Amino acid sequence: MIELKIQAVGTGVGVELPQEVLNQLRTKKGESIFLENMFDGSYSLVKHDVKYAEKLMLIDGQMHEEDS
Repeated sequence: MIELKIQAVGTGVGVELPQEVLNQLRTKKGESIFLENMFDGSYSLVKHDVKYAEKLMLIDGQMHEEDS
């Protein structure tokens, strides 16, 4: 678990992400990342991957309740 400190940034607040987190997300300064609300109330920090999202939509379109 990596601890992130909330700090003042301009007129708001923010957190500084360690380089190891940026490496794991395969992202760099200037790119967008997303804080995703999980079904259990927790949060996940993710990089939006257009190709992966398209694959998920294709899979979702092919799956139906009767398949489960």
